[in-house]
Amino acid sequence: MADISFWGGVGVIGSSKVLIEQDSWRVLLDMGLDFSPKPDLFRGRVAPRADHVLRDRLRTGGAPWLPHLYRPEAVARLDLAGGSDERTALFITHAHPDHMGLIGWVDGEIPIYGSPETQRIVTALEDSGMGCEGGRPALKTVGNGASVTFGPFRVTRLPVDHDIPGASGYVVETDDGPVAYTGDIRLHGRHPEWSLAFAEAARGCRALVIEGTTLSFGFQTREPSEREVDECFSDIVGSTPGLVLLALNPTNLERVAAFLMICHTHGRTILWPRAQAQFLQLLGVSATAFDSSQLAAIHREPHRYVVQLTMRSIPDLLDLPVGPASVFVYANGEPFGPDDPDWQVLLAWLRYTDTPFHPIGTSGHASPRAIHRLVGLAHPDIVFPIHSEAPARLIPPSETVRWLPERGGRRFPLRK
Repeated sequence: MADISFWGGVGVIGSSKVLIEQDSWRVLLDMGLDFSPKPDLFRGRVAPRADHVLRDRLRTGGAPWLPHLYRPEAVARLDLAGGSDERTALFITHAHPDHMGLIGWVDGEIPIYGSPETQRIVTALEDSGMGCEGGRPALKTVGNGASVTFGPFRVTRLPVDHDIPGASGYVVETDDGPVAYTGDIRLHGRHPEWSLAFAEAARGCRALVIEGTTLSFGFQTREPSEREVDECFSDIVGSTPGLVLLALNPTNLERVAAFLMICHTHGRTILWPRAQAQFLQLLGVSATAFDSSQLAAIHREPHRYVVQLTMRSIPDLLDLPVGPASVFVYANGEPFGPDDPDWQVLLAWLRYTDTPFHPIGTSGHASPRAIHRLVGLAHPDIVFPIHSEAPARLIPPSETVRWLPERGGRRFPLRK
């Protein structure tokens, strides 16, 4: 008999951790870092203590209290068994920290699987100094449509569309039927066919675990497509007489490539923070790092540059030629949305420097309408909406039972 339990992603956006157990074997889907700005105790200036990071997260509910998951030294002096039991495997959907940010703490004998693209991104993040806390993880790769047999489970990885390469969904075959997990998914991106194919592959599954990010915000207007985002960015770059400032997530490599091409067409160069430039270079992207020696050239010809900023580099606004002739383009970079505590800080800096603000991005998450379409296509016996502040807004077809997950280890039996 198989059970499913939820150790993150319950009542919050992000921090996904889904555990499937059968005959004392375990498959853990995602190992996300908690940083939801509302319930997370560690936010703003409060961070885990440097020599107690994992222990602080475990004691405040920010990491799953599961035995035989973490390195023994990481859980020393806690009543929690460390080290592998050789019956646990971890599968990562994609390389965003709210889905894989805790994998650096996982015992090295526990296999961690992901797509080839996810492995490359995780490696580049580590090599550029932007990697996981806890240590350098080692990922095994699973090709599109390929399967891994682990104990009584057969786990198949399928591509889905999200705003990072290599995003995956999984179908876990158990004795009680298949369990499908979308990870983060959408239909308005560059590859909707991947997400639709995943839903078809999951059709008739015993349970579907689906992200419901946008349910948190109500039934809003549609998300723009990535092509519309590109067109808007091109219009801004072409019509702005001065410096363009940018907030773009560098792991959104397809958007990075599109923006680089747009800037080249308009005779502009994107200057990246050094760590981000190194990250992109490691992935074969031609990226120029920003440093203070370029300030004179930027002041002489601001119309030839786009400067990518992070919250740490926001004070660079004091040295850059900003003001009404420039623009700050927010394209889903830092800070990560209006709920982020840094959002108001960013807006305060832009007001102080008299710099126009122009948000143009699109979500990496399916709209409420798309979520319901995917559930209808998969037609599961049971649906678990997670990764949402309002999971009860998912209304499944009449033949599908909606169960609202509970965090912290309550097991939901999957037997019929």
